[in-house]
Amino acid sequence: MAFFGTPSTSTSTGTTSGQSQQVKQQIQEQISQELAVANATELVNKITENCFEKCVEQPQNGLNPQQDACVNQCLEKYMRSWNVVSKSYITRIQQSSN
Repeated sequence: MAFFGTPSTSTSTGTTSGQSQQVKQQIQEQISQELAVANATELVNKITENCFEKCVEQPQNGLNPQQDACVNQCLEKYMRSWNVVSKSYITRIQQSSN
């Protein structure tokens, strides 16, 4: 496309196209990172909510040893599950990209 009577060259178009592709990729990576942070935040919120609800019947100034043990076991269970799901998800993504 020519602007103001100057002919366009394929080199400038190729460079512009390459630059826009690079910008697009950077934006996609940034969105992906922001989604990962949002997912991690959601996971922490859900774990906190579920483990607190399960282990603490009446909130007090602190946790008694039984509540503390319950919360720790609950957190460990969620983290183990999350790790299994994450590994499976990553494996599937890698397989689909091949």
